[in-house]
Order: sequence, then structure tokens, then C-alpha cells
Amino acid sequence: MAICLAVDHPDETQEQAQQVIAHVRTTGPIPPDGARLVLGGSLEPGWRVITVWDSQEALDRFFEERLTPAYEQAGLSLDDVTLTQFEVFAMVAGDLTGVPQPA
Repeated sequence: MAICLAVDHPDETQEQAQQVIAHVRTTGPIPPDGARLVLGGSLEPGWRVITVWDSQEALDRFFEERLTPAYEQAGLSLDDVTLTQFEVFAMVAGDLTGVPQPA
């Protein structure tokens, strides 16, 4: 069963989000093991990341081993985020080749 997780951080800036992403990139594969989809973007205010995972275990392992340390390095805390999680019944994507990719 695939799991979708939306992470909303109302105080995270784009600069901090880039710091988190840079740290995560240095600690393992992108996308992370067990992740099927990773989307991130700015809110007004804050930042949102939506991910789809193969399992709860893969998601939990990523949070523990890679995301929590990345947040801490950027001066952020996962205690300040809102998590919305649900089981995925369908996932459909069109042609994403035109979507800008991070450097």
C-alpha cells in the first residue's frame, strides 16, 4: 500500500528549503529509497512538500535517518510542521518533462 504525505511548514523560507534539499542530497539517493514521487513548492507563507512512499517503514526511515538531521542543520524543527497522510489508491501523472528540475 502506497502512502502519501504532505508536509506543510509555515515558517520555512525558500532558502531554508534549499538547505534541507542540499543536505538530503548529500546523505543518499534522490529520490530516497522507497519514494515514488517528491514534489516541493512555496506557499504564502511557508513551504509544502508532497511525497508518495512504498510503505510507512520507508517513510519513517527517511524521516529518522535523513530528513530530521537536514531540518536541524537548517535551523528548523519538524515539530513545527503539519503532516497530512493518506493511503494512495491511484497515482496518475502526465508529461512532467517541462517541469523545472533543481540544479
